Amino acid sequence: MIIALCSTDIFWENKELNFQRLDFFLEALDFDPDVIILPEMFATGFTMDVSYAESMEGETVRFLRKKAERTGAAFIASAPIREGGRVFNRALFVEPEGKISHYDKRHLFRMGTENRYYAAGKEKCIVPYKGVRFSLNVCYDLRFPVWSRNICNEYDVLVNVANFPASRVSVIEPLVRARAIENQAYCLFVNRVGMDDLARYELSSFAADYLGNACGERVSLPRAEKVMPGSGILKVVIDMEKLVRFREKFPVWEDADRFTLNDSGQMS
Repeated sequence: MIIALCSTDIFWENKELNFQRLDFFLEALDFDPDVIILPEMFATGFTMDVSYAESMEGETVRFLRKKAERTGAAFIASAPIREGGRVFNRALFVEPEGKISHYDKRHLFRMGTENRYYAAGKEKCIVPYKGVRFSLNVCYDLRFPVWSRNICNEYDVLVNVANFPASRVSVIEPLVRARAIENQAYCLFVNRVGMDDLARYELSSFAADYLGNACGERVSLPRAEKVMPGSGILKVVIDMEKLVRFREKFPVWEDADRFTLNDSGQMS
């Protein structure tokens, strides 16, 4: 399976411009990925203005459906979604045939006041797609290993879509490597680039295989970079045969601790 980790700029609270620029960016791809992953809140930036939240029938979800159908690739991204009187920072897994799975961000970034405006999710989301099982995380979730625990090899790839500013990129690589090693799974971290009203962002998407080794190939997109300076693609190949063989040869997962959420939403 081929996965494209797209590090794109995000124009602050401007969905129309973000959709237009992303259209151009995707047209510049010179390979055919099975899955395309976009950064956290790819259509608005990491906004606390929940008036930008939409329903699951809103323009952002429609945009992702359209792109998935047109490219034949599944899309993973997050967006502010309003449901049941609450707003979630929701990761979406949109398949070309129209099926959508979702995960609501569990750990809300209190230093950015996210916990004041968004509701925390309580359930994991594992999506089987083309023989690979994906577990969805969003940004701050990366720092919490218990939540990401891969119990009995329930997933093969841990995906984290993020808005990590340049001031904190030093923690990305060690955290991604750790999540990959402890869960015997690929870990893919997709960060944005550019600047917004909050911070500056560097090209820092990172992927690790089940051994914690860096994996993926940086792909240059000169046409796209003219429109989005600093943007880039990390092309990652998921080798399920090697992953399965490694888990059989070195079955650490059989001795792993089990964790569950209790009724109050805490780990036990």
